[in-house]
Amino acid sequence: MSDWKQVHDFAEKWIDKFRNQTISYTELVDHYMADDCEALGFQMDCGHAFTEKYGSAASNYEALDKIIDDVTDMELLGSAIYSRWRYFNHWAYDAASILAFENRSWFILALSRLAMLSGENPFIFTGELQKICIVSNCLGYGPCPEPDDEVEQHITINAAGMVWFSSYVFGKHRDGRYERSRTKNFRIEQSEADKIMSAFAAYFGNEYIEVFATDIGNWEMELTNAEGKTYKFRGSMCAEFEIEGTDLSDLVRRSLNMPELYVFDGNSKADTVNRIEIFYHRITKIKPKVPISENVEYATWDYTESLIIDGCSDSIEHIQNIGTGCSVTRKYKVEDGVRGLLEDLDAAALFGHIEGNPADVYEDPNESRDYTIKVYTETGVEKMIQGSYDKKGLPDDWADFIEAVFEFMRFYGWGEIVNPSVYGRVRRCNNDIIYCSVVFEEGYKRYYYIADDDSIEVDDFVLVPAGKDNHEAIVLVVEKEYFTEDKVPLPLEKTKHIIRKCTEEDLDRLDI
Repeated sequence: MSDWKQVHDFAEKWIDKFRNQTISYTELVDHYMADDCEALGFQMDCGHAFTEKYGSAASNYEALDKIIDDVTDMELLGSAIYSRWRYFNHWAYDAASILAFENRSWFILALSRLAMLSGENPFIFTGELQKICIVSNCLGYGPCPEPDDEVEQHITINAAGMVWFSSYVFGKHRDGRYERSRTKNFRIEQSEADKIMSAFAAYFGNEYIEVFATDIGNWEMELTNAEGKTYKFRGSMCAEFEIEGTDLSDLVRRSLNMPELYVFDGNSKADTVNRIEIFYHRITKIKPKVPISENVEYATWDYTESLIIDGCSDSIEHIQNIGTGCSVTRKYKVEDGVRGLLEDLDAAALFGHIEGNPADVYEDPNESRDYTIKVYTETGVEKMIQGSYDKKGLPDDWADFIEAVFEFMRFYGWGEIVNPSVYGRVRRCNNDIIYCSVVFEEGYKRYYYIADDDSIEVDDFVLVPAGKDNHEAIVLVVEKEYFTEDKVPLPLEKTKHIIRKCTEEDLDRLDI
């Protein structure tokens, strides 16, 4: 077999071809690979030797992925690649199927292993990342774009935070290239540049599954390390590269403050709500029993309220301006909780329809209630709606939205300082007996049960024996008390014991 450098060059050359989204299948199945394989001394044995050792991995991508790290024989692997190629060149019913995801992936995996055995794997980034260059093209099957439609974007980011961006529209120059439409050069914060470099180096420093599709656009990327070595990557415009919960496409868009960037996914994911601001204003004219002055017939109560739900800071702030010198502020900060609340919303449809009041609706001259709602999304879309704060003046989905927000806020309650069940709690002595008052479903009468578990509290659902047959029933604890044996409210021998707290399965069974 030829020297390792020749093998390495062969692997790099053909990986790049199989990664090329625009390559025709004829260029892959024509005699060129056979020529290269024979020049390197690889034998075409229909995959018999590789199959004998590794079974279905000779033709199945998933099987190959499981054993690829065990393959150390370059001649055997080269023979398997040559034989697999020969199948599409000579025996396959549809030679174009070499472009199918599973087949293309098989060749990329096998060739990557060959590249690593013959030298450093050029498709796994190593070193300190200094520069990222991404070319994203959104053209796919479908109607031909208009001349002014943007179809390609070029982004370069370096470790110092410098950014070079240019975009291209479908209208073409004489030389056949797309026509440049806009450019932008700027600097981002060093901390943002560090985030991007760190995330890209970590993600592409490991093997990853390439995503290929024939009906959408594609992207190409070059990563350059501190030694000046460049690593090339390709894929289809539907890749979701995520590391430690961060999507790389979203990271670039946020850091560059350019929500329109294609990057790796074509910016085709559903938009999400980032922030909602709600402002409520009520003006009420009150006629006092005793006139304020000769010229003032009414006193005016100017009341405002605001609710700010912010996913970036994971906070909800509720402010009531009740009157001059009187305001109340409540702030909730729940990590991932507020963001999750906003992510559950449909950004495209939210507050999309308002019925509106009829033309002859009565207008109260002494009171008005108005609102303004502002919605901000991940991609930079801003929506503002205004109207009267009533059923027909508000968006159709307002009731569901505000109920979800209220339930979120109510979950955290008022705390324990003002809770009488906390400050009024009597501590149990060692010999005290725990009596719980409980009520049955749809019942109002209280019944005493003894609790052997002191962790049972008011508002817990518990399982108890009920009736003469002592069948199991679920009841709600409404009061908890401690008594010495000589002061129990019901004789010990006549009081049944709580079996246990209810489990989730118990509650689900009774739909509680």
